[in-house]
Order: sequence, then structure tokens, then C-alpha cells
Amino acid sequence: MDFRTLTLLENTLLLSGSVCALSVPVGVLLGWLFFRSNLPGRKIGLAVVVGMVFVPLYLQAAAWEAGFGLQGWFTLATEGAALLNGWRGAIWIHTLAAIPWVTVIAGLGMRRIERELEEQALLDGPARKVFFHVTLRGSLPAVGLAALWVVVTTAGEMTVTDLFMIRTYAEEVYTQMAVGQEPGIPTWTWVGIAAAAVLIAVGWNLAVGFAPRRRPLTVRQPFLYPLGKWKWFWLVAVVGFLILLAVVPLESLFYKAGLLVEQTATGRVRSFSPAKCLRIIGTALVQNRRELGWSLLIGGLAAAASVPIGLGLAWWGRCLTVRLTAVSHSVTDQPLVGARRGFPWGWRKLWFNFQFAIFNLQFAILLAIPGPILGLCIIRLLNRPGHPWLEWLYDYSILAPWLALFLKSLPVATLVLWHGVRSIPQELLESAAVDGAGAGTRFWRIVVPLSWPAMLAAFFAALAVSLGELAASILVVPPGVWTLSILIFNLLHYGVEDQVAGICLALVGLFALVAAAAAVAVRFWQRRLRGFPR
Repeated sequence: MDFRTLTLLENTLLLSGSVCALSVPVGVLLGWLFFRSNLPGRKIGLAVVVGMVFVPLYLQAAAWEAGFGLQGWFTLATEGAALLNGWRGAIWIHTLAAIPWVTVIAGLGMRRIERELEEQALLDGPARKVFFHVTLRGSLPAVGLAALWVVVTTAGEMTVTDLFMIRTYAEEVYTQMAVGQEPGIPTWTWVGIAAAAVLIAVGWNLAVGFAPRRRPLTVRQPFLYPLGKWKWFWLVAVVGFLILLAVVPLESLFYKAGLLVEQTATGRVRSFSPAKCLRIIGTALVQNRRELGWSLLIGGLAAAASVPIGLGLAWWGRCLTVRLTAVSHSVTDQPLVGARRGFPWGWRKLWFNFQFAIFNLQFAILLAIPGPILGLCIIRLLNRPGHPWLEWLYDYSILAPWLALFLKSLPVATLVLWHGVRSIPQELLESAAVDGAGAGTRFWRIVVPLSWPAMLAAFFAALAVSLGELAASILVVPPGVWTLSILIFNLLHYGVEDQVAGICLALVGLFALVAAAAAVAVRFWQRRLRGFPR
């Protein structure tokens, strides 16, 4: 390993480790306040945080660059050095982008703790001890999953590091591809990806563990910890943080879009014009309708493909968990679909564990591989001069970018659909099995009709991931095909001016619509859960 490679590895670990150390404590605290406390207005705050999950990294980078970058309004107004530059800018943007993810993952982990356990523990001790010994301890797998998610996604991204000229390995692969040089991938990189995949497989297993295997998901409201006299202190602190997280970058984009500069005798005078701001936003998507069309076409096709495949994989995963539970507890009266009854229990358990490991590992690899390396693998797969049909598909179709977006959105869709499939009562499936329905019949007659709200939520989640993906798709788009993410990323290197700010604001509105549609789907999903017999 040469000095350059060692430097890239060191920078990658430093960036991802710093972001994880800063975002996880804040996200866990916010998860507890929004999901498990009586904080006033916590549903509104949670809606803001969930909305930020849908905003892609390049939009957040553009918003902060518009305010505090080299050409930001604050930098120009103070005539000083840029607050966000180099390592400081990369860590800041990545941390604020990671906190909403940690909040949601950790909050859902705390949300799944059985209320009966906490109520019983409250009889033996104060709420503070119950939180540390029951709630927080029971949600440690979710916290670990959130930390893994932050480390892997930060290490595999090149949007912010390329903007602030931080040399990580993902950024170096993209840079070499951008100048026309196909980089080699050293052996240690694949070893690192394999190690990260194993860690994510463990994390995926923890995520699957959010849904108990031997009982249906609970629909009871969780116990809310009283904040007491600290309630208003935490409210002010949370409101201040949400302003920093969402309002400040959004305000920077609005100011940039409506900025007017007039030359006077005393110098340049800057002012804000609401009319110009609205005009820029209104014409942004019209002027870039070609890029918007490509984004919706490729992203929509990728999301549409990830939902049925993810539903099938989620059903496969549920069947595996039922089999593992039956084998582990030697319950011979539970239906073991596909199992031979003459097979020893030990071999059955080994075989089902092997299948479940493959089920976890396939998604872990997709999450662990950095975007530029995924794009490089797709190039080597399709760009083969000796195979004219592959070469035609690579040069004249959207197969390559569609494949990149599909592989990135499939794990997210599958995780959402896993919880949708797991919410179906086991008794209903067992009754169908007793009547002679096989796994395929139960899938088409029970799982698919009852999982449509989860399928809608998974589609919109996958669509948001597809519209926001950049690191892999930027390397594999054919000539003449431009998406909005690639357009904005290229324009960011020239500064965030009014046109770029208008495009970003229009995209923020688009992602807000996607988030609202996903929220409606989740609402229907919750109503369906309450309607199931328990």
C-alpha cells in the first residue's frame, strides 16, 4: 500500500468517523425527544426531520454553499473568509445530513420497546433508570445500525468531498473517471468492501430484529417519558436546532434566488426581491424540463422495479424467519414451507441460517460498495466492445443509469416492505397453509393485497433515493442524458447563483411532495395495522 493510497484511506476513515461521532449522540437524543417524550409539538418536529431525510445530499450541500461557501451571501456580506471550506465544510454538511437518519432509525428502535416492560420497570424505579436500563439498552441495536449507516454512506459519497476538495477514495475514483482514466481497484479496497458488507449484514439483521419474530407488531402507543420542568428548555433547544437544520439553508437558497445587485456611487448594494425569487423558482423546472424528465423517467423506472422485487425478497425473508423460529424451538406443528420432514433438525437449522445469511449479505454488499465503484463495476459489465448488443445498450439506452439507481434503491425498498410483510398476522398465514395454500398462493392471495400501503411507501422511498443518487449514476449516463442531480452537481463548482438556487428550491418542493405522498401511504399503513386482529 503506497503513501497516496494510505492517505486516501486515512481521509476516508477520518471523515466518516468524525461524522459518526458528531451525528449519533445528537440523533439519539432527538429520537428520544420525538418518539418517546412528551415534548410539545414533537409531531411537527418529527415531520421536519423526516422531510430532511428525503432531501438528497447534493441539495443540502448547495443550500449551505449558498449561504456560507466561498460565494455565499454571508461570506460576501461580511467580506471575510468562508465559514464552510475544506474539512470543516465537509464534516458540517455530512453531519447535518446524517442526523435526520440517526434520529429516525434510533427513534424507531426506541419505539419498538414493549410498553409492558417499561411499565413494569416503572413500578421498581424512577423513569430515569427505566430509560437507561430498559429503553436505551433495548434500542442499542438500532443505534448501532444508525452508526453503521452513517459510516458507510459517508465513506461512499463523493458529492461533498469533491466540492470541498477532500481526497477520499470514492472521490479519487470519481476524479480519475471524470478525466477519462479508468482507475484500477486495489485488492485492499475489495477487502474493505467485504468487511463493511459483513458489518452491514449484522446491521441489517438488527434492522430485521425491529419486528419481533414470534409475535405481530404492536400498535399500542408507547409510554412517553415526562420532561417535567425541563420541557420548555428542550422545546427551545429543539426549535433552535430545527431552524439550523432546515430554515437556515432554505433561507440561503431563497435569498440567493431573489438577490439583486445594483451598482451605485458608493459601491454595490445588495437587496432581496420576492418577485425575482418567485420568477426564478417558477421558471427553473420549465427551463430544465429535459433534465427533470430524465430524472423522473430513470428514477421512476428504478423505483417501480425495486418494489415488486423487494416485496418478493421481503416475503422470502419472512418465510426464513418463520422457519428459523420453528427449528430453533423445535415446533413441529408450524408449516415449514420447502422443508423436508425427514431432514434432521440440526441440518434444517443450518440450511435456513445459510439462506438467511445470503438474504442479509446481498443487501449489505449493495449498501457497502461506494457509488463510484458501483458505477465502475457497471461500466466494466456493459462496456464490452466484443459484444455489440451490450455496447449498444451501454451507449444508446438508459440501462446503465437505471441499473445503478435500481441497485441503490432496492435495499431501502426491501427494508420498508419487510416491515409491511411482517405486519401481516402469522395466524392468517398459518390458517391459509392449513387449508393447503403454498408459499406462492399465500404471497399472491394474502401478502400482495394486504401490503399495498407498504408498497406505496416503499415506492416513494425508492423514488427519493433514485432522484437523489449521484455518485454512481454520474459515471454511467449515456451521451445526451442529463439528470437534475448531475446538472446541479456540475453547476455547484461555479458557485450557487440565482439560477442554481431556483433549481434547488424547485427540487426541494418536488422532494416535499414525494415525502408527503410517502407520509400518506404510511398513514394508510397504520390504519391497516389497527384493523388486523391481534
